[in-house]
Amino acid sequence: MISNISAFVRFGPLAIFLFVAITGAVVALIGGLSGWVEVTEFGKLAAGGGALGFFAWLLLPGLIRAAI
Repeated sequence: MISNISAFVRFGPLAIFLFVAITGAVVALIGGLSGWVEVTEFGKLAAGGGALGFFAWLLLPGLIRAAI
């Protein structure tokens, strides 16, 4: 039970950030194809933030271990 919770805490944010990055890319594509500048900008912001969060969460354990 504890291992399931530990796995969710470790990998749950990765899945959420990856979903936000992919969804943001799709929204930016739809906005770009339809000519909606605001939708395109929001999609780019979401895709960038999702990717940044994904890689930050992915590299966080290594950075913490290197600092100790």
